[in-house]
Formats: sequence, structure tokens, C-alpha cells
Amino acid sequence: MAVQEPKKTLRIGVFRGKNRLDERSLDKRRTVSIGQDEANTICILSSAVPKKWNLFVYDSAKDTYSLCIDPNKMHGRILVKPGHEVKLGDSLNESKDVRIAGEQAYISLTNQSRGRIVIGKIAILFEFKVALDKMAAARLLYEPPSFFSKLGEFIPRVLAYGLIISLLAHILPLIYIGVQDWPRDDEIILMPSVFKVVTIDDMILDEDKPPEELDEPELLENSEEIADAPEAPSEDDMGGATKEELMDKITDKHREQGAQITAQILGVDGGVDGFFADMLGANAHIADMSDIAAGDIGASAGGNLLSALAAGEGGNSGSGLLGLDTGGTKNGPQVVVDNKAKTTTTRAKAEFKMTEKSDFATAPPPGSKEAIEKMFARKKGDVTSCYQRVMNAQGKASGRFVISILVQKDGSVQKVEKIEDQIGGEMFTCIRQRIMNWNFGNLDKPIAFKKTWVFS
Repeated sequence: MAVQEPKKTLRIGVFRGKNRLDERSLDKRRTVSIGQDEANTICILSSAVPKKWNLFVYDSAKDTYSLCIDPNKMHGRILVKPGHEVKLGDSLNESKDVRIAGEQAYISLTNQSRGRIVIGKIAILFEFKVALDKMAAARLLYEPPSFFSKLGEFIPRVLAYGLIISLLAHILPLIYIGVQDWPRDDEIILMPSVFKVVTIDDMILDEDKPPEELDEPELLENSEEIADAPEAPSEDDMGGATKEELMDKITDKHREQGAQITAQILGVDGGVDGFFADMLGANAHIADMSDIAAGDIGASAGGNLLSALAAGEGGNSGSGLLGLDTGGTKNGPQVVVDNKAKTTTTRAKAEFKMTEKSDFATAPPPGSKEAIEKMFARKKGDVTSCYQRVMNAQGKASGRFVISILVQKDGSVQKVEKIEDQIGGEMFTCIRQRIMNWNFGNLDKPIAFKKTWVFS
């Protein structure tokens, strides 16, 4: 009797380099299309991919798949069946499993086929896997157990109950004997020869024994027999200072020592008089934060974070986010270590040029493109702040930076992916974190587009 081959379904994975863009397992056998349009089975935001291309063509009459490719734009390798391999490319020739029709080539696939198709920088991997028969699994779950399965469940229960009854039958008599055979007060407990004989009286606890009578203390009748207490030092012994003045000096000395120790720990140039002023920033002894932008913490102020903390709208020192003083006549913040001020060098802002461009996969609804461009113009500071941080970390960096963005109908950002990054460092991490928190407002439908920046 021939064994029927299990039914298999198509499994597809889309990659850009090592980044996985999409993965699908098609439970229903049907034609699979790829392209930039969202109406395709798999949407790929790449200029190398056509608008729509039926990559896997399903023939329902024969229940088979054919791989449709463009030999001039697609290459790769296909294992049609064990021992038979086809290489894709412009050198593809017509054979038993390959049919060429104009600029398209069709390769007949089997349930054992798998392969890799490359389109530009996009790689598509596919294979056929056995489909899960959910009805068969349900039948196994609800099928009534057989006689042997019932017997297998019954025997362990009988053994468990028998073990419990056996333990009770042996333990209960031992407990009863132990309770009944307790020694009386007039009996002697016999111990092994290595121990001495112990009686009931010897087993009484100490707290149960009557307290021993103690001799009452005798009071001294003559006060002269009491030792004289040491006399307090005189004013001559204290250098002419009174006890109150001496205690004040000791207290002041302790305060001074405590202030110096605390100042060293906190890194401020502190003393007893100016300790609290130095801590609160009267001399601007603050760690160098000149390379952190105010936008990194969501502030609307421009420049670095320290300037935004110190200055208000009019630029007056002490009226900013926290009212800190930038140091008066001193040039910028200072760092104090071991009670010595160390002059820090403020890192200058690097000059650079930036151009940007937006490419939409499909024509956006009226007003959507303007709303998106308006958002990027308003959030331009986030992009320049990320680029400035990269330059501060690794020096001058220039080149193209391209990402793809998918925006939902409610304006929230669903996905931000990297397409090209010539800047490096933490540029993509910073940009992605900023854009994921944006909201473009209500749109007519989801929009996918590509954003390009060129830094020089």
C-alpha cells in the first residue's frame, strides 16, 4: 500500500543583509506576490524590487508551484529536488524544469524544493514544510482513552493508596506504644553503661528548681570608706579656658573636619563658611555636561544641557530649568577634585551641512506628505543633535544616512529600519529612538516612505 506524501505549505523569509524584514508561513496554498505596493502578499520597501511581481505562481489544477523570475535582475540558486540544482541568472537555459517566456523564466517546484533569490540587496529564502493537521490533533485530544491507558492510570493509584495504608499501619502502633510507655516519677531511666544513671530529679530544669538564698548586702555606715570620685580639671589645667569655651572649640573642630570630608566626597571646594554655597553651585562646581544637548531630555531650549539649566528665556544666569549659576566671571563650569579647581575645556560645536529628501513608495493621500514634511522640519533639531553626538564621540563623520519609516493611520510610528548608514556609531539608535516617539497626526491610510540625509 502506497504511503501518501504529507501536504506541505510554503515558508518565505525576506532579509536585507543580516536583518530579517519579514517571515511568512502560508497555511493556504496560493500565488505569492512581492513588491513596493502594500497590496502585495509581502511588501518590501526597496527600489530594487518592482511595484508588483508574482514570484510564486500556484496552479490549483495540478496543486503545484512555479517560481517566476527575471533572469536579468534576479540571481541565486534553487534546489528543485535532491540531486537537481538550478542556478539563476542571465545564463539560465530552458530545460525540463525551466520554461522561458520572453523576459520571464518559470521553474517548476516540488515539495522538496528550497532556494535563495537575490534582488539587489534583498535576499528571499523559501522552503516547503509539513502543514499541521489541526483536526487530527483535535481528534487525538478528544479521543476516548483505551483499556490499557485506563489500566496504566489505575495501577499507580492503587500502589499509592497501598503505600499510605502500610505506613499508617506501622506508624500508628509505634505512636501508641510511645505514649503509653512513658516513665513514672518513681522510676529510674536506665541508660547505656557509658552514661551514668539519671533520675527524674536530675531531669528537672533549672527554672523549675527553687532559687538559692543569697546573702543580703550590708550597707556601709561610714561614708569615709567610699572611694572619692575624681575631681573635674581646673581652669588652669585647661589653659585658662572655661569648660563651655572648650566644648565650643571641640564642636567647631568636628564641624570643620566633617565639612572637609564631605566636600572631598562630593568634589566641591568646601569649608565651614562656604560649604553649602559651593554644594548648591555658587561657584558652579558642576560636572562637565557641555556635550549633552538640551533636546536629549525633551527640553525646548537650544544649545547644550548645562546652558539650558543655567539660563532662562532672556539668557540671565540663574533663571533656567534649575536656576544654576554658570560661574559669574569664570568661563564655564568647573570640576573640583581634592579641593583644587580644574579648568575644563568646552567642546566646540562642529560646523556641518545637511540635506534631506523623502521618497514615498506610493502616492500619499492629499495633505499627508505636507504633514510629514512639516513634522521633519519641526523636529530637525533631533536629527542634528544625534549627528552632533556621533561627531563628538568619533570625530568628523560624513556621508549618506537612509532609513525606511512606516506610519499608522493614527499617526504613530510602527517601524523604523536602516537601509544605508555611512555615518556609523550610535546614529541609527539615536534617530530611531527619537522618531518612534513622534506622532504625525491622523492620516487617511498607513504610509511607508524612505528618508535620506546627506551630511558633509
